[in-house]
Amino acid sequence: MDEREKLAAEVADPELVRYFYLDLEPFAVLARLDGMGLELTESQEEVPFNAQVKGYFGAVDPDGHSWILKPAPDPKELLYHRSCTLAYLLDHWMGTLAAPTTVFRIGGKPYRATKVVRKAVQISSYNYLEQPFIGILRADLVNRWLYFDEDRNPNNYLVVHNAANRPFLCAIDYDKADLAAEGMKITGNPDKFGWFRSEKTRFLTLLRPENFAGLSIDAFDTRLRAMTSIPEALLRKLCRQVVRGYHEEPDAYGDKLAGNLLARRDYIDRYFRSMFKSESETRAECKDTDYSMFGDSFLAMYKKK
Repeated sequence: MDEREKLAAEVADPELVRYFYLDLEPFAVLARLDGMGLELTESQEEVPFNAQVKGYFGAVDPDGHSWILKPAPDPKELLYHRSCTLAYLLDHWMGTLAAPTTVFRIGGKPYRATKVVRKAVQISSYNYLEQPFIGILRADLVNRWLYFDEDRNPNNYLVVHNAANRPFLCAIDYDKADLAAEGMKITGNPDKFGWFRSEKTRFLTLLRPENFAGLSIDAFDTRLRAMTSIPEALLRKLCRQVVRGYHEEPDAYGDKLAGNLLARRDYIDRYFRSMFKSESETRAECKDTDYSMFGDSFLAMYKKK
């Protein structure tokens, strides 16, 4: 069972599983999106206000599900937003709940589109420094680092509940992801866990480096394994299929995106595993630190005498 299937089992809500395509593997999701026709609607009821002011409007798919769309007439812009589809599909593959994102053509006109997350509440309504949200956000750092997605603010996460009222965190909005950049725009602090970013005006995560202190590698191991276990051949195939019809040399450009992702994931995996140890090692280090602090305190008291 892969991480997407595990997520579907955890959601345990057939309606939500179908809505987020958790019953479909990534290539099947891509085929579903590419074969789907949307119909524009006059109603703006399903379009969030902050999206309306940015020029988005509503559409509905054959299942009666709502989407928000925005025209994307520039071919380069369209290719960029199609690469955001790749980021969404990788989230899906790694067992991360995410709003479906892609590009559609309606009446011959191209649009960028995101599926509306129904009955959702922004994470800012919750204390996301507590479980279960902080645990999800910690693991989610892996994904955002992989995509160089430096626009992770509270508006980019929604909370949805399954039929049993269990909360799940849903990532939305890939508009600042950068899959085409070569090299590392985001690098790890070699001295202690943290990161250096090129885009200083945005956020890679809602958390600060200190929110990761004292953790073991177990907090990230599942996500890191999900990321690194995607076979290279399938990753290249997915990248090529995503950009086909949006780039004049889809195989070459798809290989470029795949090469970027492969290099990034190797870097991220090495960095996290160099910074976080096993739970037993972490406990031992904590004990050593406690003993050291006790010794320092004793010496300080002795010197005062």
